[in-house]
Amino acid sequence: MLVQAILVGLVGAFGCLDYQLGTLYAFRPIVLCPLVGLVLGDLQTGLAVGASLELLFMGSISIGAYVPPNETVGGVLACAFAIQLGQGTETAIALAMPIAVLSLTIGNITNALFAVFVDMADKFALKGNLKGIYAVHWGLGLWGCLEYFLLCGGAFYLGSGAI
Repeated sequence: MLVQAILVGLVGAFGCLDYQLGTLYAFRPIVLCPLVGLVLGDLQTGLAVGASLELLFMGSISIGAYVPPNETVGGVLACAFAIQLGQGTETAIALAMPIAVLSLTIGNITNALFAVFVDMADKFALKGNLKGIYAVHWGLGLWGCLEYFLLCGGAFYLGSGAI
């Protein structure tokens, strides 16, 4: 169970890492759910859940100050719980949005603490210190990957009942 939780966490971290690489859309459920299916031994359910959740989250884009629910964590965990419970896409769809909204809330709390690092990047920019800006960028990105790893892996390890 621990190994599966770590693998599910790594899939979630991979979804977050996509933002560091220029948004290749690898964070979408249609990409991540089949990976979850592979690591949990049920590719067929992973594909079906990924396609269904992609339809659910298709319009989830950030416009202005609006931040949509976290489709990465919601998709990964909904798919993982559906496979773990031996259920289908109906269960994943029922779980995806509440998990996505909860993880968005957690992300908003942690992101509020990062204003200090944005100010640090601004100071590096004023000094022309490109390496400092890169360090802040990658530091925040890797923190996000760790956050997604802990959210996905930890929640899967605790189980759907706890979540």
